Amino acid sequence: SPDRLSDMFGFSSTRSLISSLRGRALSSSAATFRRGVSSMPKSLYNKLSSSSSLNTLKKSVVQQVAEKSKSWSLQGAKKKMMIVGGIAALLAGTSAFSKQVAEAGSSGSQTELTNMISVYDVPLGKKMPDVIPCFIEVSRGSRNKYEWDNEMGFLKLDRVLHSAVFYPHNYGFFPQTLCGDGDPLDVLVMGDLPLVPGSLVDVRPIAFMVMEDEKGMDEKVLAVVNQDPHYVEMKTLRDVPEHVLREIAHFFSTYKALEKRKWVKVGGWKGTEDTKDLILETHNTYKAERKEGPIEYAGN
Repeated sequence: SPDRLSDMFGFSSTRSLISSLRGRALSSSAATFRRGVSSMPKSLYNKLSSSSSLNTLKKSVVQQVAEKSKSWSLQGAKKKMMIVGGIAALLAGTSAFSKQVAEAGSSGSQTELTNMISVYDVPLGKKMPDVIPCFIEVSRGSRNKYEWDNEMGFLKLDRVLHSAVFYPHNYGFFPQTLCGDGDPLDVLVMGDLPLVPGSLVDVRPIAFMVMEDEKGMDEKVLAVVNQDPHYVEMKTLRDVPEHVLREIAHFFSTYKALEKRKWVKVGGWKGTEDTKDLILETHNTYKAERKEGPIEYAGN
């Protein structure tokens, strides 16, 4: 019966065990947690880690430990406490997960959870639009066009550029924005070195280039890495070398030239204040669409 827990771990009742586990979830070290998890039977670990609520987890602790107690070799108080620590780690993690579910909405549906942790929904921070996080999809100098697959939750190679060109700067998008082409607002990020695809980088928007393709308006924001000291003095469009602007415009006017049924029209450049207005406008569009339900992005 579940009361065997008291004999195994030295507690007077299952309630006192749960109380101790919750206490250890707050006080025990991460190293103890890891050792405890590694000491658990695999079947128990799988059962506990798959639980989606704190109550279910408590029930699993009681039932699974009691069922497996006869086959465990629990010699010494140290090993017993390691297992307790491992269970406590899972309790802490599942408790945090349950809290996220509650914050996402009372129903806690799978759709709400998916959108809650999506890259498209990453918070923009208190300094937006002066400083804003950018999700990097393509490194500077690459011909591989990676795109975020929101259904899979991974970066995916969409294509290799058909023309003999490469991205002149790191490329990605601003979360919580939505443009006329049905995708987030695209960003070119200037920096000394290539940035890792899949990373979030705080950037300062400098300007944006007017652009349209076969799917609609597709503006390209030019930004700099906020933490790069070499770009501290680059604050407005006037600070960007003219050749850099021409190079970017040339890249986007030619990078789809050899792809069937695709076209691009490149316009002029807009200044920093106009860029911030564009960010706020696309953010407001995102919020309005998000209120109606999950956004179905077009895909680049």
